[in-house]
Amino acid sequence: MTTLLAIWQLSLLLCTVALLALASILIARLFAERRDTRRVEERRRVSRALMGVSDEPADPPRRRLERKEAARLALELAELVRGPDRAALLANAEQLRIPRVLWERSVSSTPQERLLAVEALAMFPSGRERAREMLRDRNANVRLGAALALAQNEAAPPAGMLVRQLGLGTTERSLLIGSLMRDLVEHDPASVEALLADKEASDAIKLAAVDALAASGRAEHAPLVARMVEQAAQDGDLLPRIFHAMGRIGHPSGHPTILRGLSHPAWAVRAAAAQAAGTSALVEAVEPLGGLLGDETWWVRFRAGEALWRLGPRGHAVLERIAAGTDEIASRAARLTLEERRGA
Repeated sequence: MTTLLAIWQLSLLLCTVALLALASILIARLFAERRDTRRVEERRRVSRALMGVSDEPADPPRRRLERKEAARLALELAELVRGPDRAALLANAEQLRIPRVLWERSVSSTPQERLLAVEALAMFPSGRERAREMLRDRNANVRLGAALALAQNEAAPPAGMLVRQLGLGTTERSLLIGSLMRDLVEHDPASVEALLADKEASDAIKLAAVDALAASGRAEHAPLVARMVEQAAQDGDLLPRIFHAMGRIGHPSGHPTILRGLSHPAWAVRAAAAQAAGTSALVEAVEPLGGLLGDETWWVRFRAGEALWRLGPRGHAVLERIAAGTDEIASRAARLTLEERRGA
């Protein structure tokens, strides 16, 4: 075989490979277009059935692609509507047997698939039992996702049970715990309150519960948080967060505790109590706050000055009196506060 013939044969081989590759791409493109067309048609059919505007009987999706697309669409639409419209949409989804499709996806070997399934299952009354079972899933993210989904749909177990079952605050320390507590407070505040007296609950969980109670704006939680302060009186790490929560709640029943916090031995607690006095409009604290302007810790002096300015004319009068006084540290802190606030 001559060299020229070998080159010719190699060229033919390369051309053949290129043609086969091009044919494969065209065939794949053809299948992809057909799949996209079926997906669009199925979304159009299912969306009309879900919204109750279809004149045709709502037949459940049969093929795998159709079933997957129907489940995804039901989840997307359910997140967009509320109230009676959402209830009607979920009822239509039940007729399309969407929960059954979700149940099948919930046993997938892929954690992400199971997570998506449980988020949707928790919306359906017929799917909540399966969603509760997934609180024992082998994947921690799926377990936490199940708890969040159930809480958002008012179907979660009591907070204490979730804490123990999922190891919240011990083995599980996700930032989503705060979101979970806020959702639980909306529908089951009593079980979140009970965490504050739960001896097995970690400090992280109690702090998340306190933050959730404070964020809810429920004034009736203030006495409970005040009792929490009394119980945690020796815990310097826990107390500042609790005082911040009491400041956000702003209920008068927490004022005596805030006043006591202004003389706490730990500077972080004094600073937090000073901030809480300002945010909760505790005018009775103006004199103790004036005393904190001479505190040995700069951060306490700063918070006390902020609080006095926030408390209005009586706080301003205290700042001006101390600024003109002889205590060098306190006078400087008061002057700096007045200069900063008046120049703002």
